[in-house]
Amino acid sequence: MTKEDTASRLKIAAHWYAELREPDADDRTWDAFRAWEGSDPANRAAFRQVEASLSLLEGSSLAAPGAGNGYAASATQSAARKTARVRLYWLTGIAAVLMLALVSVVALSPPAAPAAQVYATAIGDTRDVTLEDGSQVTLNTDTELAVTYSRTERRIQLAHGQALFSVMKGTRPFIVAAGGSETRALGTMFEVYRGPEDVSVTLVEGSVSVLPETAGQGSAAPDVDEEKAATVLVPGDRLVLRGGAIASLTQVDTSEALAWQGGILQFRDVTLGEAIAELNRYSETKLRVDDPALAEEHLSGAFPAGDQDMFAETLRLYLPVELRRTGEAILVIPAAHHAD
Repeated sequence: MTKEDTASRLKIAAHWYAELREPDADDRTWDAFRAWEGSDPANRAAFRQVEASLSLLEGSSLAAPGAGNGYAASATQSAARKTARVRLYWLTGIAAVLMLALVSVVALSPPAAPAAQVYATAIGDTRDVTLEDGSQVTLNTDTELAVTYSRTERRIQLAHGQALFSVMKGTRPFIVAAGGSETRALGTMFEVYRGPEDVSVTLVEGSVSVLPETAGQGSAAPDVDEEKAATVLVPGDRLVLRGGAIASLTQVDTSEALAWQGGILQFRDVTLGEAIAELNRYSETKLRVDDPALAEEHLSGAFPAGDQDMFAETLRLYLPVELRRTGEAILVIPAAHHAD
């Protein structure tokens, strides 16, 4: 419905309000009003709006001459007609005021917050997404993020999982928020992984600043204190945050770090427990190692993401272990403890 339609409907509703308040309003007047009101729900709504507004005004100093109890006290038919004309002009004016107020409310109302676009992947899946500014996002397994672009910033909220961002340069900062941290970039490539306890940021190329603390975050332009608290990364840096603070800053081989894009998990001198935790992200079949000493064994190598059986069988070639299957789990145990 246009503003013109609304204004016309309010004017007609005000006219009916005046007519029905007349002392000589007869059944034909009421029948005509009911026909108009029942022909369109918008008519009924307009009349209720006029009725609600004028019920407050009639008892105030803003009421027109002859309004309220003076209607029934008209001395002559001529005076009543004169009062009706004054009242009708007044009511028509009130309808215009109502319309002006309606337009003003719409004009002054703040614009609605931009809607977030949510992207997600299931366990074992990856997904490539092109954002509205041309930036590219690759979501790794079991990942969910929400994208919100406004006039002042490009904001990504990483709920969980891992994503690689290739950011198009622009005047608005590109911000990835994850676990109480904010990573800001204008044009670069970096990866953010939000795990159960840690958040890690790996810079592939360009430059990013990582703000670990949540205090003072949320604005597109960081203040001086935030800039001092932020850590600026160089390509190959991996920053790990835990509990809102920096846990470590190391250099990594980015080609190995991003091997998951090709379906390969590259491990370099990690514990068996760490390798199993990473492998379990890619499959509904879970590997388990309950023996603490076995979990601390170190290994290196490249393994297909999601192929739990291949990894488990490979372990048997290099470590004295046995495998037990229990439902959707593969238990890795020291061979000496295996007894059937």
